[in-house]
Amino acid sequence: METSIVKIKKNGAPIFLQQMLIILLLTFNQLAHGAIPGSNSTPFQTVKIVYFYPADSKLSSTWKNRLARVLKDISSYYKNELKSFGFNSDGIPFETDNTGFRYHLVQGSKPSNDYTINSGSEIEKEIFEKLASVINPNTEHVLVITSLSHKNENGTYIFHSPYYGRGSASSGLCMVADCELLDPALLTDATNKMTFTEMFATNKECTVGEFNSWYLGGIAHEMGHLFGLPHDNGFPNEFNPKTISLMGEHGSRHYKEEKWGGLQSSKFSRASVFQLSSHPLFTQRPKPLLSKNEFLLQSFKLSQVENTTKLSLHYRTDKVPYGVVASIRPYHVSEYLSNSFTSVVNQRNSAEIDIASLETNIPHEIRMLFLFDNGSVKEYRKMVSQSEEGHFLTVNNFGQATVNDLIRVIENDSLDNQKQAKLDVLNQLSLDCEPIDLKTVTTDSICLSDAAWEEASVGWENPARNYYTAESNKLFFLENMGKIYDKGLYAHAPSRYTYKLEKKWRKLKIIGALRDGAQKPEGIQFIIRGNGKTLSSHYIKPNEKHLFTIDIEDVDKLELVTLDETGNNFNAWSIWCTPCLTR
Repeated sequence: METSIVKIKKNGAPIFLQQMLIILLLTFNQLAHGAIPGSNSTPFQTVKIVYFYPADSKLSSTWKNRLARVLKDISSYYKNELKSFGFNSDGIPFETDNTGFRYHLVQGSKPSNDYTINSGSEIEKEIFEKLASVINPNTEHVLVITSLSHKNENGTYIFHSPYYGRGSASSGLCMVADCELLDPALLTDATNKMTFTEMFATNKECTVGEFNSWYLGGIAHEMGHLFGLPHDNGFPNEFNPKTISLMGEHGSRHYKEEKWGGLQSSKFSRASVFQLSSHPLFTQRPKPLLSKNEFLLQSFKLSQVENTTKLSLHYRTDKVPYGVVASIRPYHVSEYLSNSFTSVVNQRNSAEIDIASLETNIPHEIRMLFLFDNGSVKEYRKMVSQSEEGHFLTVNNFGQATVNDLIRVIENDSLDNQKQAKLDVLNQLSLDCEPIDLKTVTTDSICLSDAAWEEASVGWENPARNYYTAESNKLFFLENMGKIYDKGLYAHAPSRYTYKLEKKWRKLKIIGALRDGAQKPEGIQFIIRGNGKTLSSHYIKPNEKHLFTIDIEDVDKLELVTLDETGNNFNAWSIWCTPCLTR
C-alpha cells in the first residue's frame, strides 16, 4: 500500500483526503477477502448482549422490543458515522438468533440497592460464572446492560449502575444502564419532563428527549471503548459549533440531539474512524487473539518546522502499521480534551505527523497509537515539554521505554555498573535490522533471537527479541542474577515461539531463566519441543537458570514454550537467553 505523506494545511484537508483513501483501500481489501458481510449474510464476529437484573426485580413485558430499538439505533449510528468517512459497514454486529437479538439473561444474587456504581467487578464475576458455557470474556466483545435504576417517591429516576467500557481488537466489555424511558423513539420528545440522578448529575431536570441523548449516547460512547477507542476531542477545529466529538468531553450527552432541538450533536472524530476501520467486528476478519505484532519504538523526535510542530517516529516491527494516531494534551487537562492527529504510514519503519504547537513550559502527554490492519493497536505514551527557546525535553521514567530515551538516560547515569552492556544492547536495537530468514543462512551457527520466527505469542505485552519489554525503563533489559544478556527472547508465560528448521541444524544451546525481580517462588516450566514432541522440560525458579543442550538433527519445527501452572500469569517473567543454533 503506497501512499505519499502530505503536509497538513490549516484546515487539515490533505491529510483528511489521504486518510479517506486509506480507509477506502482497507474497505476494498476487506471486500476482496470476502470479509465485510453483505446485508443478507450473517457475521461470524459478534457483540454478545448480556442483560443483568437484580434479585428483587422482574423484567417488564416490553423490555425486549424497546431494547431492540435501542440496539438498532446505536448500530445505525455507527454505520452512518463510518459511512460518512467512506468505510462500508453494516453497523455493530450484535449476536442474533431466529427471533432477533440474542439476550443472555443473568439475575443477580442480591437486591438492587446492594449494587452500586462501584459493583462492576462483582457483577462481571456473577455474569461470567453463570455464562461460562456460552461466553468467554477473554475472546468476546460483551455489552452488559443493567436494570440498576429505579424511580423514588419524588418521581426522580435514580441510576446506580456501573458505567464503563474497555476493550481491544481481541476482546472487551462495557457496562451501561437501562431504564423504562430509554428508547430512541422518545428522542423527539421535547415536551415531557423528567428528573434523574446519576454519578455525574444530581436531580437533573430535562426533557425525555434530552435524557435519551445522554443515555443512548452513553451506550455509543462506552461501546467505543469496547472497541478500543480512547477519549478524543478530535483534530483542532474538526468540529463546528453544531457538532461535538462522541469520545470527547460531554460528547456522550449530545447523541442525535437534533431530534429534540438541541444545539449540538455528537460525531466520531477522524481518528476514531481511522482506528475503527480495521477492527475485526467491522471488517469481519479474524480477531488477533494470540499472535501479537513485534514492535519497538526506537525513537520519537519533536521539531519545529516553520509554524508546524513535527513528530517523527522510527520503529522496528514485523508487521507494518497502516497508520498512526497521536493524541496530545497538557498533562493538567482532562484526557477527554485530547486533540488527535493522524498520519498514513508509507514506509516500513518510520512515520511523521504534523501536530499543533505545544504550550511552552507545560508538560504534555503524547499518546501514540500505531494501527495495524488486523485491528490491533500498539500504544506508547511519553511526556514532553517545550521551553521558550523551542527545545523539546522528555520527562524521564514516564510511559513506555524508547531506545533513544534509554540511551540518553543510561549515558548520564554514572552509577550504573552495567552501563556499557546496556548501551551495547540499545545501540544494536537502534539499527534497522530485519530478522534473518533461516532459509538464507549459510554460516555454521546463528543466534536464534536474530532469526525470523514462524509464530510468537506471550502472556503479557508483545513478543520481543533481544530485550525484555518496553513497558517501562526498569524492565527493558534481559537480566538474570545481575547479568545483562544481549541476545534472547522475552517469554512472559504463557509463551510460545516456533521456528522452521527444515532439519538443517544439529544442536540448540539455550538458557532458560526468570528475569530478576520475578516473584514466582513456584517457578515456571520451560519446554522445548521438536516436531510436536517434548525434547526437554525443566522448572526454573527465581535467581536460577538452566542450560539446555538439545540434539535437533531431525527437527523440522522447533517450539520454545513457557507455562505457568498456578492458573494466573502474574509476575511470570520468563526469558530465553543466548539461544544458539549450530550445524
